[in-house]
Amino acid sequence: MQRKLAAIVAGDIVGYTRLMSEDESSTYAALRAAFTELIIPTVEKHGGRTFKTTGDGFLATFPSVNEALDAAIEIQNGFAERPFNMRVGINLGDVIEDNGDMFGDGVNVASRLEAMAAPSSIFVSEAVVRSADRSRGKLFYSIGRRQAKNIAEPLAVYAVRLAPKQVSGRGWTSRLVFRRRAALPFALGAAALIVVAAFTQVPALRAIGADLTDSLVRLSGGEPLDARPTVAVLPFDNMSGDADQGYFADGLTEDIIANLARSPELQVIARNSTFALRGQAEDIRSIGGRLGAGYVVEGSVRRAGDQLRVVAQLIDARRGAHLWSRTYDRRLEDVFGLQTDLTSEIVSHLVSYVRQSEVSNAAERPTENLQAYDLVLQARDRNKHGSDDAEALMEARALLHRALELDPGYAAARAHLGMTYIVDFAQNLSGRATLTDVETGLSEARQAVRLDPNLAVGYQVLSFGLSLKGDYADAMQAAHRAVELNPNDPDSLMALAKAQVRFGSYDEAVHNAERARRLHPMAPEYYTYVYGQALYAAGRIDEADEILRECLLRAPREADCLLIHTAVLTQRGDVQGAQRTMALLTDADPEFSLADERANRRFGNSPLMERFLSQLAEARAPDATSGILSPSLRPLL
Repeated sequence: MQRKLAAIVAGDIVGYTRLMSEDESSTYAALRAAFTELIIPTVEKHGGRTFKTTGDGFLATFPSVNEALDAAIEIQNGFAERPFNMRVGINLGDVIEDNGDMFGDGVNVASRLEAMAAPSSIFVSEAVVRSADRSRGKLFYSIGRRQAKNIAEPLAVYAVRLAPKQVSGRGWTSRLVFRRRAALPFALGAAALIVVAAFTQVPALRAIGADLTDSLVRLSGGEPLDARPTVAVLPFDNMSGDADQGYFADGLTEDIIANLARSPELQVIARNSTFALRGQAEDIRSIGGRLGAGYVVEGSVRRAGDQLRVVAQLIDARRGAHLWSRTYDRRLEDVFGLQTDLTSEIVSHLVSYVRQSEVSNAAERPTENLQAYDLVLQARDRNKHGSDDAEALMEARALLHRALELDPGYAAARAHLGMTYIVDFAQNLSGRATLTDVETGLSEARQAVRLDPNLAVGYQVLSFGLSLKGDYADAMQAAHRAVELNPNDPDSLMALAKAQVRFGSYDEAVHNAERARRLHPMAPEYYTYVYGQALYAAGRIDEADEILRECLLRAPREADCLLIHTAVLTQRGDVQGAQRTMALLTDADPEFSLADERANRRFGNSPLMERFLSQLAEARAPDATSGILSPSLRPLL
């Protein structure tokens, strides 16, 4: 036996068993060809050795991380020509070599990474990222920490950026032929449906057309669209016979949404968008269309004493078909287990490669004190996101203080409490908040993430508070962490987009703002403003103009949209239009001035900041104001 450090690649073909059941001989022939023509030659080309095969999977060792990465990327690109998808995991670690086979944690971690990976992707460990050449730094992006089976500590997992696959005509044809001869007439019929849908505007055909168009884009080698299932959870009905218990049904719904959003294998529509449809008697297919969701969860909650009954059902929004429904009868003390059961069932029905790690993450109990949990639900119900009700904010703060008296270690309660202090200052709700309140909020947020390092909302609060203090570098780091922990939270994505605009990462800002709007189709105008600002910063002026006009059509006095639109019009040479827009801005916000804009550094210290200020000056922006708030106290947007 010999112990050594090795780069291990684990690969597995997705859907092999299902394809074998459909066409055994063709599937087996294609599998053997994939190994003999692609996998084994590529491993050997990069100095590696395949030491184990498992029917539809393999394990290989390489002398260096860089060779392992090159081989894995080449193999994934090669599968664009084949009827399968491949998952790959790579790790650098200690292994034991015995008679040509390899064992140990180095192999186990590579296998766990492969099991976590999405089809057609490569997941790698932190050791791989650190050992790769510096020139490969932009090749990786973090997807957060994941718990792996039989491994004590959560793994820091990274994905490899792969270029869009170029699928040749031969590869596409072979896939169609492989999936039985009936596939070709179906493809032709699908194309006809898309054409009919375009002319008839039939909603059902539009939905089918959108799915098929996405598939054709991916097959033709264009920019791949996000193929993950999109789910919307509608607010559960309160069936308790007591209207005052509505907060509990809403809170349970929100927590189910939050648990689902932690799965990187789903896209989850934001709570504010789904709750906006409460009580609207619409066909479920219409609701799915408005929210951009393929699947809808709806249900009811009945609470009587310490007894809880939850009824939930999952619906295919495109067909209006019920996929499953369940009734859960539990004691109130089992509320977290109930959330876990619901989450795991939804994930398992929507995603064919459900991960046990995601289910275990959802099973974490945020507190052992159910009265504290109930108080947090009440606080969230009192003070909705985006509310400008000062009295409700103070009531929520008092409830959160009471929750922390019952359980001082309740991380989520501390994060939400911190947000009440920071929001009060940012929106000037009580009229009494100062920078001391921001420090108080930041202190609560820091305690929250110390108590629970994986609490996404804690990092979101940190990012918000640090931005208000002008600590933009740490604010962006906190926003990155929030998105890593909860990739489906649109508020965190927007916070990250804002930070990226300030630091000059304009294309990334556009991407994150776009994704946030997709996850929150009924978002407030702030989302439109951030998206328009990112497009302006990225030099996509025509698109920025269109988006900002959309904002001002709905909210003609939205100051942020008026501001960025002024700069857009100036850059387009429409100086008169820019001056008219600036006049509307100063009417909507009499305290606006160039002096404040210079202090706020909306675009950081980049050359764009100076160009932006000169465009506002050209539009006759007032240089100074006698305003009520000094620049040092104005919220930094």
